[in-house]
Amino acid sequence: MSITVVTITRNRPGLLARAIRSVAAQERVDRVEHLVVVDDCAPTFAFLRHRRSLPDNLRWIVVSRSAGEVSGPGRSSRLRNLAVRVSEAEWIAFLDDDNEYTPDHLASLLARARATGCRAVHSHLVMLNQDGSPYLEQRSPWSREEAEGRAEYARMLAAGVVSVGSCVRRDRLDPLDVPDPVVSVDTGEWLLARELLLEVPFRDEFDADDAARSIGEDDKFARDLQARGEPVACTGKPTLRYYLGGYSNNFSVPFDSTFSWC
Repeated sequence: MSITVVTITRNRPGLLARAIRSVAAQERVDRVEHLVVVDDCAPTFAFLRHRRSLPDNLRWIVVSRSAGEVSGPGRSSRLRNLAVRVSEAEWIAFLDDDNEYTPDHLASLLARARATGCRAVHSHLVMLNQDGSPYLEQRSPWSREEAEGRAEYARMLAAGVVSVGSCVRRDRLDPLDVPDPVVSVDTGEWLLARELLLEVPFRDEFDADDAARSIGEDDKFARDLQARGEPVACTGKPTLRYYLGGYSNNFSVPFDSTFSWC
């Protein structure tokens, strides 16, 4: 089975290099392509063009912006959907340029997909600070307000998603009929059949309410899968190394000078 790993990037070549090494280090999988989508950024294109010893399975495309187009979840969704369309692989995985996989990430996802027949499978993750240290604060990093973050952490603790003293996050997508369902799977945790992504593309429209609640493209995608009752399986393995500091959890420093949630 063939897999395309999609990485969207803009002006973060140092982090991108780590993501590229992560995909190149995947074990026990064949036919893996790493597709880097450069978001209208000449320095990143130059970095890729002039870098020596890039993996043989890496290719990139540069996507220009139309007038007034900005960074944010809407732009990310459009680029993800574009990557799905240009890929010819049976399976699609995503890796943000500031995150990385453990070497068994893709193999464990593919094994789970084969075992279950599901078109949507996901892993768990380990949550890390930007310096690589484990994130152990008892607060959701995606909440702007302290009290809200503490309350959301308590909800996830009660649901078994997080544990005190651990940076492992056991994300999941509960069915709609479950009381107070957990709907939390990061884009980087998924392995998805390309045919499914063509049926259920990432939504690219976001409004002020989404911004206030930090609803990103991964949240809307998970809810769309939930709403259609798509069977989902999980490896139970924390094989995504998720680094904090992106636009969904950094509210003090501008992520990008052009950034807008909606």
